[in-house]
Amino acid sequence: MSKTMKCDIKTDSGSTSTTSLSTMAGSEILEVKGPVLFSTILTIEKDETEIMSPKILCAVRAGDKESLVQRIEDDAKTIQQLVDNHGNSLLHIAAASGHGNIVDYIVSKFPNLVKKKNLKDETALHVAARAGSLAIVEFLVRFLTESLIISAKSNNGDTALHIALKEKHEDVAFYLLSVSHDDVSFDVNNDGASPLYLAVEAGNCKLVAKMLESLSSPSKLALMSHAKSLVHAAMRAKRIDILGIILRQNPRLIELRNEEGRTCLSFGAAIGFYEGISYILLEFDKSASSLCYVADDDGFFPIHMAAREGHVRIIKEFLKHCPDSVELLNSQCQNILHVAAKTGKSKVVKYLLELDEEKRMMNGQDLDGNTPLHLATKHRHSMVVNILTWNKNVKLTTVNNDGFTALDIAEALKDNANILRKRLTWMALVSAGAPNGPKPIPLDRVSHSLENPEVYKDSFHTLMVTATLVATVTFTAGFTLPGGYMSSAPYLGMAALINKMNFKIFILFNSLSMCCSMVTIMALIWAQLGDAVLTKKAFKLALPLLVIALQSMAMAFVAGVTLVVSDLPWLSHLVFAIDTSFFLFLMLLIIPYAFSSARQGFLRHIFYFPYFLMLLVVGDESNSIDC
Repeated sequence: MSKTMKCDIKTDSGSTSTTSLSTMAGSEILEVKGPVLFSTILTIEKDETEIMSPKILCAVRAGDKESLVQRIEDDAKTIQQLVDNHGNSLLHIAAASGHGNIVDYIVSKFPNLVKKKNLKDETALHVAARAGSLAIVEFLVRFLTESLIISAKSNNGDTALHIALKEKHEDVAFYLLSVSHDDVSFDVNNDGASPLYLAVEAGNCKLVAKMLESLSSPSKLALMSHAKSLVHAAMRAKRIDILGIILRQNPRLIELRNEEGRTCLSFGAAIGFYEGISYILLEFDKSASSLCYVADDDGFFPIHMAAREGHVRIIKEFLKHCPDSVELLNSQCQNILHVAAKTGKSKVVKYLLELDEEKRMMNGQDLDGNTPLHLATKHRHSMVVNILTWNKNVKLTTVNNDGFTALDIAEALKDNANILRKRLTWMALVSAGAPNGPKPIPLDRVSHSLENPEVYKDSFHTLMVTATLVATVTFTAGFTLPGGYMSSAPYLGMAALINKMNFKIFILFNSLSMCCSMVTIMALIWAQLGDAVLTKKAFKLALPLLVIALQSMAMAFVAGVTLVVSDLPWLSHLVFAIDTSFFLFLMLLIIPYAFSSARQGFLRHIFYFPYFLMLLVVGDESNSIDC
């Protein structure tokens, strides 16, 4: 109800204007209108509410009824106006704290507080439902005679039943459902979620069944197209029993889509719910199979979602019911092998390569002309690149619309993220004999390391220190020979064990290690001159030479140790076996990195072992959910 008063106000020009003074919803608005020099709007808020004192607030929260009664009696007139900073009345606070005796007392004294709302438009029933206090909820419901109050909504559109389900208070939800009107389970909030949707999402089968039993009209479910899909919620909860209950009520619900335009099959494929997809395809074969050919808003079909997330079993299930879905292309004209390669799903790639008997998927090109090998290379999925390059039917020479082969893309990767994966990807292509394309790579797409020698700076320092240490150790070993020197003529100063074979091996490899380390040091010194081409060539020379120096030093060590313990054959043989095994492992681990070049036939199979070990060490997070 509003009251309006009018009065005349004189302006500076002597004219008269009409003023309206309105009072509505606890505020007075004074508005001056007319041909005046200014217009003023003044709002004066009435003190309908008052912030309660800390003592009263503490008494309610602590459940101290005696202290609360004493303070209320001191000022009983204004007690209904007391609120905290969030607009909660005494009843809200008592209900949130779970003090039934305080709630009983406040309701008996001030029954109007039952309908009072806080700043979120929540009644005490909302607050009690959030706290999960069944006794207080039952008390408030018994006191309320109007069903509209029980189903009152907050500013987010939540009823007390919504809140109980969000907070997972099953007993409170069951009770509210039993005392509410039949269709309360289908009231949607501002987010489009109904209590039934929340119960399905929580996986509460009993509550879902009870809600559907109280359904006044079976067509009610069909009218919920504007709300969140119940089938998607059941898929997210991964509950086949709830999925069956819902679809038996209305099988057409499988046609609904979520906010991203995904059908239940696309959504299930994305989260890997194999059992749900299998159930839908089996029980609703005709209508569900048609959904295999429905794309989402991003242009992905259900089988693409399964490939993207790495779910092999789901792909097999789709192909069992819809064999031709393997031919589907997304909005980028990418087949499922493109999608799996792009996201690095190695198990899916392996399966699809075995499936692709006609060899169309493995060499198919998308809108940009990229094959699965191009996409795997671009995203540094070294395991996938390795799998593809070992398949003889994958064409390594295919160029995309930019004129680049997969090797061109690997060499054009500019950023320094995932450097080891980038290197392993490049190694897989080079070892398979992948060529560069006929078109030169533009300078703006080439790695900055080719034009900026500073990129090599840290690597040069590491190599320089290592080469210097090797040179120092081998130089020292050359004058502290195993077995020492002869001290009598005619062989004074000669090595005591010079006639032993192991000594000759020691000298040979020690000298080789010394020479290689010295050449490495000189090459790295030349690399400091700043010339980009010279820097690159020096790096390519220094790295393999340093590897030879390290291997030679290890061989010299093995020969020297077995020489000095040769009087104990068992110890000599044991040391030799241990050192040799670790030497071979080290050689296989380092050589593929230092000497990456085209290797065919038997040699490529030999070097595959250490390369595969490095792939396992690096790992690939994208394959963590392959199934």
